[in-house]
This record gives sequence, C-alpha cells and structure tokens, in this order.
Amino acid sequence: MSMIKTNHPHAAHQPSAKEVVVALAHPPWTNRQFWVAQVLVLIVGILHLIGDIANSHGSSPIPGFVWILPLLIPVVYAGITAGIAGALGSAIVGIMLMLPADLLLPHTTTELWGAWSIYVMAIAIAILTGVAVARSNSIIHMEEITEAMAEEEQRFRLAFDDNPTAMAVVDMDGYLLRVNPSACRLLDRTADELTGTSFLAYTHVNDQAIAADLNQDLAAGKLVQVHYTKRLLRKNGDVIYVEIARSLAKDRTGAPRYVIASIRDLTAEIEAARTVTESEMRFRLAFENNMAGMVLHNHDGRFIDANDAFCRIVGFNVEELAANGSSLFLYPEDAEMAATDRQRVLSNGGSSTQNVRRYRHRSGKIIYVEVARSTVRDEDDKPLFTITSVRDITAERTLTEQLSHQALHDSLTGLPNRIALMDRIAHAQQRINRQGGVNALLLFDLDDFKGINDTHGHHIGDQILVALSDRLRGTLRSSDSLCRLAGDEFVYLAEDLSELSDAELLAARLLEALSAPFTIDNLTIQRSASVGVVAWGPPGDRSAIELIRAADTAMYEAKREGKARYVLYTADMGERAATNFRIAQDLVPAISNGELKMYYQPIVNIGNGKIVGWESLMRWRHPEHGWISPDTFIPLAEQNDLILKLGQFALMQSLATASAWPRKGVGITPPYVGINLSARHFHDPDLLPMVESALKTYDFPPECLVIEITESAALLDIESARRVITSLDELGILLALDDFGTGYSSLSYLAKLHPKIIKIDRSFVSPTVKSPYVQRSLEAIISLCQVLKISVIAEGIETPSQLGALQSLGCELGQGFLFSKAVPANEVDHTESLVLNNWKRAIASLETVDPSPL
Repeated sequence: MSMIKTNHPHAAHQPSAKEVVVALAHPPWTNRQFWVAQVLVLIVGILHLIGDIANSHGSSPIPGFVWILPLLIPVVYAGITAGIAGALGSAIVGIMLMLPADLLLPHTTTELWGAWSIYVMAIAIAILTGVAVARSNSIIHMEEITEAMAEEEQRFRLAFDDNPTAMAVVDMDGYLLRVNPSACRLLDRTADELTGTSFLAYTHVNDQAIAADLNQDLAAGKLVQVHYTKRLLRKNGDVIYVEIARSLAKDRTGAPRYVIASIRDLTAEIEAARTVTESEMRFRLAFENNMAGMVLHNHDGRFIDANDAFCRIVGFNVEELAANGSSLFLYPEDAEMAATDRQRVLSNGGSSTQNVRRYRHRSGKIIYVEVARSTVRDEDDKPLFTITSVRDITAERTLTEQLSHQALHDSLTGLPNRIALMDRIAHAQQRINRQGGVNALLLFDLDDFKGINDTHGHHIGDQILVALSDRLRGTLRSSDSLCRLAGDEFVYLAEDLSELSDAELLAARLLEALSAPFTIDNLTIQRSASVGVVAWGPPGDRSAIELIRAADTAMYEAKREGKARYVLYTADMGERAATNFRIAQDLVPAISNGELKMYYQPIVNIGNGKIVGWESLMRWRHPEHGWISPDTFIPLAEQNDLILKLGQFALMQSLATASAWPRKGVGITPPYVGINLSARHFHDPDLLPMVESALKTYDFPPECLVIEITESAALLDIESARRVITSLDELGILLALDDFGTGYSSLSYLAKLHPKIIKIDRSFVSPTVKSPYVQRSLEAIISLCQVLKISVIAEGIETPSQLGALQSLGCELGQGFLFSKAVPANEVDHTESLVLNNWKRAIASLETVDPSPL
C-alpha cells in the first residue's frame, strides 16, 4: 500500500485556485532572488528611459517601446525563483518605472500601443510563469514525499497497519494520507472513505477547536508531539471519546513533512467512569435528600453517617450519633430486635430486613418507625457496610387507627356502621351455634324523617339522629350491639335472649325511647318510629344480608299497618315484600302508560241531596293484575319520592276535570274538588309552586280546591304543617283534615291548623260494634265543629239509618256508597241525578222507620 493516495488534492497536475491565491498572498520579498530580479527591472527601466529620450530627439531610430521588451527577462526570472507573486511584483514595478516616460514624452499612437501591448504581455507572462512554476514545484514536492514514503514503506507497514491502536498519517493541512485498519474500525469507515479527507470531518462540531493552537505549533515545528482528548463521530453518528497523540515527521532537511496520529478509544473508560460518578452522585443525592431517614454503618456496626431526615426523626445531630451510636434513641425493649436484624443482614446469604419498632426522641417522646436494613457487599460477597432506611410512621399509625375506626363507625353518631354490623352478626351466628339461645335483629326507622330534613334542614335532622342514638344507647344491654345502618335506620342486635317475647320487650323499649319529643334549637319535634323484628335460634345459618332484609321487610310492614309500632317477621312477609317490590317497580311507568286514572266520589249536602263537591281518588288498573287497591300502592309510593309524582298527577288531572264543572250552589262554593296529599307533600318545598302553577294552567278558582291531609300526617310535624296550611290559606285554598278522630285529636291542634273542613272517619259513622262512647264522640265532634264554624263531612255513609242519625246531629255534609261510589270523569255529569234519587229513597225510608243511634 502506498502511503500517498493519487486522489489527494495536492497530487493534481494543475494547481488549484486556492493554491494560486495562497501563492499570491505569500510575500516574495523574503526571497533574495526576487531582489535580484528587481535590480534587473531597474536596469531595464534606465535603458528604456535613455532609449525613449534618444528616440524623441531623433538621435536613435529605435522606438522607445522596444526597450520595454527586456522587462520580460526579470519577470520570468522572478517567476522561476519567487513564484507568481515575484513575477507579478516584478512586472508591476517595471511598468511603474517605465510608464511615466511613456506618458510624459511625445509618442505616436503606434508607439503607445506598442508600449501597452508589452506591458500586458509582461503581466500575462508573469502569471503563466508563476502558475507553471507552482505546478512544477507541487509535482516535485509530491514526488519527494512519495519517494520518502516509499523508502520507509516496509518499516512503516509493520508499525502502522498491524498496530491494534488506531493510527493515521495526516499532512500538514490536516488531510488524511493513510489510516490503518484499527482506525477504520474505530470510525466505522473504509480506508478509501477516509483517505484524502479532512480529519475535522470526523470531529464533533463542539470539539473542532480543541488543540488548534497545539497543532499549529506542531506544524510550525515548535513542538514535536502533542496529546489531547476529543470526541469523534462514527459513520452511524455515534460519539466516541478518544485520546490523540500527534507526532511530527520531518524530512532529511528537518522540514515538517506530515503528522502521525495515534488514536486511543476512551469511550468505555469514560462511560465507566461516568457511570461510577453518576452512581455516586445518585447515591449521595438519594442519601442526603431522602425524605426517609438514612443511616450508614460499617460491617462492625460502627456509625458512619446519617442524613438530615434521620437527625430530625431522633432529634440528635450527626456528631452526637457518631459519638454515642444507636443507644441515644433505641427503645430498650426493641434493642434485641435491632441486634437480631443486624446479624441477619450481615450473615452469609443474609437478605434485607424490614419491621416496625420504637425510637425514643431526644424530647423523650416515643415514636414508631418502619426500619428497612440491607447490606452492601464486595466482589467476594464480604459485607462492606449496611444501609438503613427509617420512616417515621407515628402520624400514619395514628391516622390508620382513626381510619380503621371511621371505616367501622358512623361519623355522625359514633355508632358501629353497616360493615361492623355484618361482622358482629357473623360472630353472633357462631356463638349461637356453640351456646344456643335466641338472637334478635331489630331494625328501627323513624317515621317521615325526610320531612324533618325538608322542613328544618339537614342540620336539625342530624342533631335528632345524634339525640336518638343517645337515647337508644340507654336501652343497650352489655351483650348487645347498636349500629347505624343508613340514614335514619338503626339496627339493634340482641344476643342470648331466653325466648321470643324478650325480643318484643326490646322493641317496646326502643319505641318508648321516642315517647318524649326532641327539643333542638328551640324547636320541639315529635316523631314516631317503626320497628321490624326478626328472631332466630340455632342453627345460625342465615347470612347477615338475609337477616337485615327480613327485619327491613317487617319494618315496612309496621309502616304499612300505620307506623309507630313494631312487627315480628314471618315467612309470608317475604313473599308479600317481593310482590310489593314488583308492584312498586310497575308503578314507576304506570303514570306515563296511562294506567292511573282519577275517579270522583260526590260530597253531598245531606239536608237536600245536592252535590257540593267531589273527592278525587286515584285508581290503578294494572295490565296484568287488574285493579290494584290504593291501600296497596299508595304506601309503597310513600316510601320514596314516587308519592310526589303521584300527587302532582292527581292535582293536574283533577283540576283539568273540575275546571269544566259548573260553578253554582250554596254553602261551600260548589262544585269543589278535594285532593288527598301525603305527609311527604307537606314537607316538599315544591308543593306551593306546583299548586300555584296548576291553578294558573287551568284557570281554576282556588276557593274551589280542597287539599285533604290525614290527621295523623298533619300531626307528625305540627309546626311544618301549620306553615304550609297558612300558605295555602293565603292562596284561598281550603284545608280538610281527613280521618279525624283516628289520631291524637286535640283542641290545641285544631287551633294551630285552622282547618276549614273536618272529615269524620268512617269508624264513627259505621262502627263495627255499636257503642255509646262512639255515639257521644261523634256528637262531640259535630258540636265542636259547629262552635268553631268548621264544616263537617261524614265519611262512609252506607245506610238510611246512618243518614238519619247524622241529620239529627246537625251534620251538614256526607259521602258514601249510599249516595254513589267513586266514578270516572266521564260519568260525573250523570251522577247528580243518581245521587239525588238515592238520597230521596233514603229519606223516604226514614219516614217509615225511626232512625236509630249509630
């Protein structure tokens, strides 16, 4: 292999433009031959001046411009000895010397053209001579290099090509003349790709200025060898780190000829060093800035270092810890645990340990910490040091205990919650299987608790629940559990009862806890409750969910039977509950499907048989089960907000129908329509806006609308009911107190509610058993209403004798099957004559038979 490649730019037969420019820029006056040429130019200039003067005086026949021709001699000489710069310099100096004579002395045009032609010729010859000489010198120079390299080729091959270190021969301008195979592998390129190219082409752009001054000193011969590191680029763009040693090679005359570069790949070393450094930095950062406490001990257990977090945990500084060790903070009773952990991690094959222990803070406070310890070993698996991570879990432990308590207890009342109840029932089942006896589950639910929240706000409702839980705790036996299930539902789990009657006694005690009203924020609120009771003996194989569901079913049965009572669960209740559930589900779409209709029963003036109003009654015809009694579906709807939708439906349908009735008559402006509302409506803030909107929609006079509410519903929250009734009265709407006499009838209640109508319950009009007490009670109610100027409507009139007895007591209005059953809207117009005829027949029968007391 030749050390010089023919494709090197310096080996071209024609000098490049760059070389010409460099040659022009090189100052010729450092060359002595150049000054010899200048002397010759001066002589030629003198000869030209003498000849030109002689010709202008006619003493010489030779034209003056001819004497310019000798200028070509020094120009060519200067070009050969000093290059293109010397040739051009000599030509220009000669022209400057001879030009004044040509311009000042008289000359013909031909003579001037001749002079200028020779000047141009001198410049052209100067350029041609310089270029030719530069080419000749370049060829000679390259031949000399080739010859020198050829002489050393054999010796160089052994030291260069076969060297495992990457090596390159670089000319004085930085171009690669030759590279060995190791250099090719290092740069991932072939020798042909590298040879003839600049070394800077493979240097990282940010490292190209590295060692520039050293390389210049090396090229100038001031230094023989230089060392430096830089980054090079492989063919695929990968960066490699190298150490470069450049040595200057001189020719026999001592002139610099080329540079031999030795390149050692440092990438692996640098990456390894960087990895170690980064690892140390990461460890130090992780150690010092770790939020957890970190401690280092040597293999003998002697303290080495601790971070700030650990010092804060124990309250001692690093100096104190180094002087005294763990005895400063280790809790005495946990010292043996700490020693065992240390021996375990230091033993052969020992793994890390983790546990919770106690430390004593500098202040004396006991703290709980989570300690994790592991060992760092050398290549021979010998322990070097241990590293311990310490996390203060005192607050976390406290919080965990709090969260555990919260997870199992109700946040409002502090009672165990549903999760705790499930666990306690499971344990109760295990105990009853072992010990026998009777267990009972009592589900306690306030009646119409939602009304309290809607009327007085949830803060009042919450306070009532807290007060109620305190009362129920007073009934608790030591063996029993009281839990808050959800909302206003509480569960009493009784264990180790002697017999079933004990469960009933407990239920009675729970209800008795509500005998006294609640006084909250100067409000007196009376509430009843419904209790469902399920009792069982061994085997205790029913799940907690099944037991709660059974108690829930019994509780809703208690509500269905009139609330304020307890009911024992029986097997048939489950079936009935399933049926009721299906009915409740079918009731939701019944409104939109047109299954619900409003029927109207006439209210009759029992003195003349004329209709004064109608009571609107809801009827449901199920597509599969046929007619379903309101006594069945209304209580189901009252268990949720569906009752509000039914109430809205009843109001809108009734007013739509009644708006078409003629408005004439005596007494209460007839015909009026009476609509039954649930207690839930009286706690619904949307009740009044709904009524106002309905009256406006159908342009219905408010005095022809009667809102009926049961006495028991009104008395659930007398203050709330009074406010709603007052608002209705302001709108001109009449209030009827339905089923009067079945609740806690009291003069004070009548004074507060101011009803315009009282509807006497059918149990007084058609009692199942005749009783003087019932008769006197009816007389008292009617007399009281007459004194208070309250209209009275007797419900459930079925016989002429009942009609006659009510007339004799001065009762004004009545309704019942004696006059007419409830009829659909399209039959209302035909009912008036039917009612009148039925009344006449009843009166006629009374003329032959004296009416007997009820």
